[in-house]
Amino acid sequence: MVELRVDFAKKVFDIRHEPMPKGSWWWWFWLFFFNNPKNPDKPRQLMILWSAKNEKTIYCNDMKLDIKLPLDRTNLDGAVAAWYFDGNRMHHNFLLDKCHIKVGKDSISTDSKTPTSFAVNGTKSVVRIGRKMEFIAKENTGDSFKKSLYHSDKLLGNMGYSILKLNHTELTGKLEGKNIKGTAYFQRVFVNAPAIPWYWGIFHFEKGAAMTYTNHFVFGKNVKKDISFFDGKDMHIFKNMKVVRKGTDIPNFEVSGENEKSRISFTVKSYAHSSWIFRKRAFGLIPNRLVYNEYPATISDIMLEDRKTGKKKTSEDFGTAVGNAEHTTGLLL
Repeated sequence: MVELRVDFAKKVFDIRHEPMPKGSWWWWFWLFFFNNPKNPDKPRQLMILWSAKNEKTIYCNDMKLDIKLPLDRTNLDGAVAAWYFDGNRMHHNFLLDKCHIKVGKDSISTDSKTPTSFAVNGTKSVVRIGRKMEFIAKENTGDSFKKSLYHSDKLLGNMGYSILKLNHTELTGKLEGKNIKGTAYFQRVFVNAPAIPWYWGIFHFEKGAAMTYTNHFVFGKNVKKDISFFDGKDMHIFKNMKVVRKGTDIPNFEVSGENEKSRISFTVKSYAHSSWIFRKRAFGLIPNRLVYNEYPATISDIMLEDRKTGKKKTSEDFGTAVGNAEHTTGLLL
């Protein structure tokens, strides 16, 4: 897998050339992390997802989606969904509407009960939810890890996936007339393969660092795993890593990794939870489902150690961190 720098504005809505066999899946999602004056230790978060799957029928959180096939690439039959942690409580199904997703050259929009849109103008992305929410995410001009990155992988035969992402953007906007400020993460995914379980996390640090970690697995066997950590100056990649979940409803995740030069360890501390449950019948007969758990979270006890010198960097060097941890279970064929 090789990550490439791409022109985000040109790539994000271009779905013309991707194959569309049965079961293939598109989704665009934004994660917004923004200030919570009443309780700064628990930043507000909102995740919005626009999704279309080349399936006749699929359920999301018990909402039945009967999809009109074949899919029209400029006017996808799909859904928009969102959850929102308002700094005090989680609003599950903040949005959950079957809709058409109109795909243009520089935007997508929906005809859902609550209208939504996502448009790109140069380095600025604007997401609107109804009349009371506007999020403005601006691309960074610094380290390449924070800029737009694209990669694709083949898994088996013609099955595979591609991902376009922005690991870190600066966020401003308005919520019910009040200014907000924070950071954001974006991902546009095309999948032509079964959805297998994973651990995943994205975190933004107060002093400029940013991190993602991934662990895909099936039947107990790891398929892909790594930690990518930009410490504010240098990039660290850890292929030898592990994630251990501790707790039930609001869990912690113990994450560690090492390479030839350094070691890293940290604790992901969740403070809220929401989920999307996708269900369908494989081959029209076999019931299967994927539980897509989302955990607004912070990081504690981070340590980055140079294996040669023994020099260590901790939370004092990186500052506080906010982000989102995912842990999915099940399998969607």
